[in-house]
Amino acid sequence: MLDLRNRLGSCNNQNSFSDIARLLSEFFRDLDVVPSDVVAGLVLLRKYQKLNRKDIVKSSKNDVYEFLSGVPITPRSRFLQLSSLEGKEEFEKIVHYMRFALAIYGWPMFVMSSSTMEACKLCPMLRCFRCCSSTQVEPEVVEDNCCGCNVASFLRMAPSEGLDLVYVTYHVDVGETPFFVALDHSRRAIIISIRGTLSMKDVVTDLNAESEPLPLDEIKEDWLGHKGMVFAAEYIRRKLREDNILGRAFNFDTVRGTQTYDLVLVGHSLGAGTAAILAILLKQQHHNLSCFAYSPPGGLLSMPAVEYTRGFITSVVVGKDVVPRIGLNQMEAMRADLINAIKQSKDPKWKTIGSSFWCCGGWEDSGGEAEEFSTTRAAMRDHASHPSDASIALTVHQPLYPPGRILHVVRHHPKKRHRMLRNPRPVYQAVWRDNQDFDEVLISPCMIQDHMPDKVLKALEKVLSHSKDLPQPRCPPTNTELRLHTLSDQPGTLSCLHLSLAHPQRDQPLVANSVL
Repeated sequence: MLDLRNRLGSCNNQNSFSDIARLLSEFFRDLDVVPSDVVAGLVLLRKYQKLNRKDIVKSSKNDVYEFLSGVPITPRSRFLQLSSLEGKEEFEKIVHYMRFALAIYGWPMFVMSSSTMEACKLCPMLRCFRCCSSTQVEPEVVEDNCCGCNVASFLRMAPSEGLDLVYVTYHVDVGETPFFVALDHSRRAIIISIRGTLSMKDVVTDLNAESEPLPLDEIKEDWLGHKGMVFAAEYIRRKLREDNILGRAFNFDTVRGTQTYDLVLVGHSLGAGTAAILAILLKQQHHNLSCFAYSPPGGLLSMPAVEYTRGFITSVVVGKDVVPRIGLNQMEAMRADLINAIKQSKDPKWKTIGSSFWCCGGWEDSGGEAEEFSTTRAAMRDHASHPSDASIALTVHQPLYPPGRILHVVRHHPKKRHRMLRNPRPVYQAVWRDNQDFDEVLISPCMIQDHMPDKVLKALEKVLSHSKDLPQPRCPPTNTELRLHTLSDQPGTLSCLHLSLAHPQRDQPLVANSVL
């Protein structure tokens, strides 16, 4: 135990860079490719993934009747039931705490996500524009800029009703990320919000992705976490203890009962992974703790640790976000798929890259390449992990997964024939997913955009707004229609999805109607 503490305490830039250099050398070992080869491979991967999804929907060997944001929808898919009071309150809480996860990003995120008029409203709140000091208790602020732009932006982005900021630090280093502690009196909670990636030092923490035992009071060898985020979580726990930050928060206003408040940890991206690991560490002392991890990294926790977190951590993923699908294990699989796609292609590179543009062609399968790719994919992945020539093998890494229960926000795009008759904008819904479902990187133009924190908040708000507009399924169904009951996240609760029969190739095929 003492040895692990010393290792965590002595984490420095040199060790982190050494680990990252070794990982990158393993990943690119024996790959004789240029950047344009990688681009062509990604284009081919996207093409094969799309064709594969179409084949799955057409096939009679499975019960998948639609893909929403790459998610296979079956009769067993569990949509969040916003029609119930309990489901709506739970989701409103998720949206509420996402605003705190966004607020810790400070002035760069506020300026990027706000209009010019909104950005101008920040000026009166800056320290350099104040003509007199405030009578309110000032929070402890560490390493903000001279005008206090980050704190001012925090106060603009966070829910302002019943909020008291206790401590905020914008200090950043490898394995040390900014965070704040605040009291949310409206929900009787003390919030720890941890920032995601915003600097090159954060990127180094992200890339330090090998597994590390979690620094629990009693070490469990099979409880592993993302190394860089384990260090960041231990750094924050050490700050909370040394500066008595949580003690000050719980005793902030005992008349209002702050000593009985719940403890809520939130974060986005790097902050989500760090918050999840910190939640495991603090759960030993704070039993009324919960955590909301938005767009967490895929390679975060080993399965025994994941199982433990399902009772108090809720993760949120939007669309085809790449980060929850990225871990060393997934990267190895993508490397094998990339090589396989390039090998299977019969077209020249310029034609492959050009086909990704709408004006230059479509996604037609020339010569059964997609089928051949799917057939050889499993063998290629197995060869990447267990090659005959061990000198070119990638290290077989311990699979790591996103934490807690996972709520996936998906988009349903209207069919082309309906776009002229109704609103062409996609409908957003939330479906519960398993931690092991995020084992493949989905190549898509929105794979980066879906990860941006302001886009995550907008997607969550759209789920709430669209839930009011969803039509109710007709009952009883006609001869050409049926009702499909999908399990909700609560046992014994059912909801109806309106479906229409289609695809004459199948005995009983289904295509989700626009009610999704």
